[in-house]
Amino acid sequence: MLESSLVYIFTRTFPESLILVLSGVILLGINIDKKKIFKYGIILGIIIGIIRLLPITFGVHSVLSMIALCIILLKCARNDIVKSMVSTCLVWISLALSEGIYILIATSLLNINVERLTDNTTLQGAIITLPSLLIMFLIVLLLRYIKDNILKFKIRG
Repeated sequence: MLESSLVYIFTRTFPESLILVLSGVILLGINIDKKKIFKYGIILGIIIGIIRLLPITFGVHSVLSMIALCIILLKCARNDIVKSMVSTCLVWISLALSEGIYILIATSLLNINVERLTDNTTLQGAIITLPSLLIMFLIVLLLRYIKDNILKFKIRG
């Protein structure tokens, strides 16, 4: 079971869920209403909060969260399962990469202990990790830019 406080869920999990849904939509290359993104982000946040409360082995919650995001993106992509799965994988790779980059920055440049970065029970633990979401979003934008340029190159070539 992954322990999280209610404060952590509101401060970290819900913003993260909104960014995950927004990132998935960006990678899908579709335009949907901001209200739908917000609604799906809140739904994903609730699902992730519940998943973290389940008595399961660490790591399984990530797989279940990926499945939840994929289902949400599947609805956004009008049942295109391949695009939804690819977008979900790219979002999760971006999230993992951003966490790694932020841990390096936080521990090396900002001298923050790893224990403080992995504390998912306090408000401080939630706030101190929020910059990784910005890094993740920038990675997603970079992936989208690369994807668009590769597709343009293929069409011309």
